[in-house]
Parts: sequence; C-alpha cells; structure tokens
Amino acid sequence: RRYGGDLAGVEQKIPYLRDLGINAVYFNPINDSPSLHKYDARSYHHVDVTFGDDIEGDMALMASENPADPATWKWTSADKKFLALVKKLHEAGIRVILDYSWNHTGNNFWAFKDLQKNLDMSPYKDWYNNVRFVQDASTGETRFEYDGWVGVRTMPELRKVDTQGKIPGHPYEGNLEPAVKQHIYAVCRRWMDPDNNGNFSDGIDGMRLDVAEHVPVGFWRDFRKFVRS
Repeated sequence: RRYGGDLAGVEQKIPYLRDLGINAVYFNPINDSPSLHKYDARSYHHVDVTFGDDIEGDMALMASENPADPATWKWTSADKKFLALVKKLHEAGIRVILDYSWNHTGNNFWAFKDLQKNLDMSPYKDWYNNVRFVQDASTGETRFEYDGWVGVRTMPELRKVDTQGKIPGHPYEGNLEPAVKQHIYAVCRRWMDPDNNGNFSDGIDGMRLDVAEHVPVGFWRDFRKFVRS
C-alpha cells in the first residue's frame, strides 16, 4: 500500500494553486520506481505505475517494449494520466517541472537488470561506473560488482567517461557514456514533446536535475544544447 498524494489530488488542487498565483509546479520524481522517493528509477520513460489506473496492465505494456528502443515505447495509463494533468495545468497557466537524476538509476532499472542477468555478455555492461566481473575461485561462478552512488547499493551509478580532476561534491570535467546519454536524450524528447510533432506545448516545461555536481560538466554543456534546441 502507498501513502501520500497522487495525480488526481494535484488536479483537484489546481483551482487552489491558481488562486494563490502559483505559475509552476515542481514534482519530485514520478518516474517508475519501487520506492516512495523514486530516485531509484526502474524506468525513466514511464510514470510510476502506482499513479495510473491499471498497474498490471501498465506492467504488461512495459514488458512488451524494448526499453533501449524508443520506437517501441508505449503510453501506459499512468503516463496518459500525467499528460492529461499537464494539459489541465497548462490551461490554468501553470508550468510543469519534473525531477530526474542522470547520475544513477535504481538496481531495478531495466539495463541494470540485464547486466545482472547476463554479466559481461550484456549490451549494457558499459552503462555503469566501475563494473567488475569477478570469478569465485571456489565455485568458478562469475559475479559482478559495481559502485552504488555514495555507497548506496540500490542506486548503481551511471558511467562517467573522459573525467578530469574529480573531487567529490565539486564540478569536474568529463561526460556520460554515449549510449546512456542518448537514452537520456530520448527520455527528454518523450516528455518535452509527447506526440513528437515539434510542438512542445503538450509537454513538460522544465527539469530539476538531482546531484548535478556528481555528473561531469561536459555532459551538462551538451545536455543544455540538446534541450534548448
């Protein structure tokens, strides 16, 4: 059972927000995730299934996709409910900001689950920071080890490349793994322009980006150019 608000509750509060003179709403992460805080994403390109009307149906839709291929992505009931809310907020003159972390995913993220299953045969073996494949001398079995963000094992850290002068908590040069970067771009395009027609009025208006100082500034330069384009 989940305690807390839902998208219908936000919709009910639109007149109240408008009366207050609010002109933007910032959501903490609502990407699909098993936790309440949702910084441990299971999927960036879907709204959490608990915010929709058909959890089992939404999970089945997601399972039918190739999550690495945006052409196969579908709209779940939770996704549609969020986009309907965006439309109503826009009609009230209120902009919408979503919260994402491009520094790490959850350990239930689709690419990480594939890595966990297929180890060094996974096409996503380069997606995560400092992944090590270790053979157990006693059993001969191969296991993999990885870096969780600040040691949190449920938040494996996405791979940084070409880094220079990294000091924890301070901006540093470098970038993200190219395949990871392209996936992030596809996620942004999906939520900024849901019907992919070049008209951004039906999409989100901004993003709040978590632990930005842990992501190299070379990525942020490229990311800004992409989203502003």
